Order: sequence, then structure tokens, then C-alpha cells
Amino acid sequence: MSDRLWYVSYGSNLLRERFLTYVTGSDEHSEFGAHPPAPSTASPAEQRWLWIDHALYFAGVSQRWTGAAAFVSTTVDSANRSVGHGYLIDRVQFAHLAAVENVVAAIDVGATETLGIGQWTRLAVDREGESFRGKYDALLRLPDIDGRPAFTLTSSVVRELGEPSSRYLSTIRRGLLSADLDLDVDAYLDAAVERSVEITSAHRDSSSAAERCSPTTEMR
Repeated sequence: MSDRLWYVSYGSNLLRERFLTYVTGSDEHSEFGAHPPAPSTASPAEQRWLWIDHALYFAGVSQRWTGAAAFVSTTVDSANRSVGHGYLIDRVQFAHLAAVENVVAAIDVGATETLGIGQWTRLAVDREGESFRGKYDALLRLPDIDGRPAFTLTSSVVRELGEPSSRYLSTIRRGLLSADLDLDVDAYLDAAVERSVEITSAHRDSSSAAERCSPTTEMR
């Protein structure tokens, strides 16, 4: 099993200095708040900008950003591709990042290579009754990069519609502007915000339909 894999970000971790807080750690006075350092604080061996065939949207509530968080759909959607920033990191660094993203002390990312490309699995997250734990509980495998497996983290469920904070969008925008891509950043983010309404509404409607069709038990 390889010790390195590609972690592909699509939200605030598009900005390299934001991502590095998960690796080197940061204190409460830093721009991005307190983060514990990873077991290995080595910088990524490589980084890569790419497009992934999963739609970006905003939903739920982020404890850190006080607004909706960024997610990508677990289903392949080549019509609504998202910008990704890949970092080639150690497996232990990735497991650490997954734990911090889910606000837990540790998490087992499992035998990642058993996932097929485009498949995802739910991580075992102890939410301890807190709604902010476990938001990024889906491990999604993306197409390999240079023969090494690539993964991202997203939500296993579509959360309620929410509006991302200006500070959060500003951080994502800074990341996108640092990319060597021919991209209208504002139009890209505006499209993601609009898409969020469609994705969360479709999920709410399908959930309501499922509840209406589910059998009921008559009490006698």
C-alpha cells in the first residue's frame, strides 16, 4: 500500500495557506483559527489544479465560518464540474485532515484503494450528539493522478440550504485566483450558490415524496 495519496480540495482548502493549517497546525490567533498539527508536518510532495466531475454547492452550517459550507455531489456530474486543488500528502496526514474536518479526535479512513473510481463510502464518525460533527463523512474516490489514488471529502447527505459567509467565499475566491486556470471566478461561485438552491430543493422534495409513499402502521 502506498504511503501517499492525492487529497483534492474544492472549498477553502483551495487556498494553499489555508490547507497547510491542517498540516503544520495553527493557533487561535491565526487567520483560520486553531488547528492541531498532523503527525507529519511535511509539505505536500506535489500539488495540482484540476477539474472534477462533481457539482459544487453550499449547504448546512459551518461552526468555523458561521455560514453554509462547501460540498460536492457524491454523484458524477460532468455538466457541472468543480475546480479542485490536489495535494500529494502522506496517508497519515489525510487521516488527520479527515478527523479535523469532522471535529473528532481521530478517524479511520480504511482501505481507501478498495473504492472504485466515482464510488464513495461513509466514514464512521462519532457525532457525540453535536450537529457540527461529521459534516464531511463521505470519502469519495476521484480519478487517479499520475497513477496514485485521489480522494476528496464531502457529505453523505444533502444538508439544508444555507448561505455561505462573505469571509468563507473570500477565502475560496483567493484560492481560485491563485490557480493557473482560465476561469471567471465570480461567475463560477455565483453558479455554485444558485445550484445550491436546486440541489437542496430536489433533495427536500424527494425526501418528502419518500415519506408520503412509506407505509404506515395503524395503531389498534
